[in-house]
Amino acid sequence: MTLDDVLNEFVAENDRPTAQSLEEWAGRYPQYRRELVDFAAAWAEQLVLPAAPELGPEAEKALIDRTMSHVLNVAYEHNEQEQGESQSDDPIDSLTGQAQRAGMDALEFAKSCGLDLALISKLNSRQIEPRTIPARLIRHIARLLGKAVSAVTAYLALPPQALAGRAFLARGKPAGAGRQNFADAVRSSSLSEAEKARWLNEGADEEEG
Repeated sequence: MTLDDVLNEFVAENDRPTAQSLEEWAGRYPQYRRELVDFAAAWAEQLVLPAAPELGPEAEKALIDRTMSHVLNVAYEHNEQEQGESQSDDPIDSLTGQAQRAGMDALEFAKSCGLDLALISKLNSRQIEPRTIPARLIRHIARLLGKAVSAVTAYLALPPQALAGRAFLARGKPAGAGRQNFADAVRSSSLSEAEKARWLNEGADEEEG
């Protein structure tokens, strides 16, 4: 069975991605585990993109946090099984896997960084242009993970990971051109207006400096 066949059936049999359904399908098709995790994360993020009249901003934020937390935690647990304990100067294979080993689940890691789960997912998959990420955020991530700043910087500078889920969900649409600017990612996030302003102002201050 091809990847497209698996993703088609996954969508057909599930109203929305959950940790239970993701683990079940990853066990059924272990060769597509990474693609299923990426797809479920992209699906969870897109669930709240259309404005739902009955949902206010706080309800939408809670929905994406709950859904993506479950999905990303499954990925963290798998990363932890594949990777042993590393020293602080060792290269980082996954921000999310390192966070799990540091005792943080997806939501805790996001909140500790002052971000939402969508932003954490983009940073983990290196979908954000490294030079636009505030230096203070990089230093803070390094402290949270117990890693050197240079290790975090090197990880974020690696080529972006291909997200099969996003490509599948955007079938028939033009592919996105490269990485996203950090400021644009913040503007499209579920952060409060005050939180967005703080990050956007920080980025502007660094550019002026």
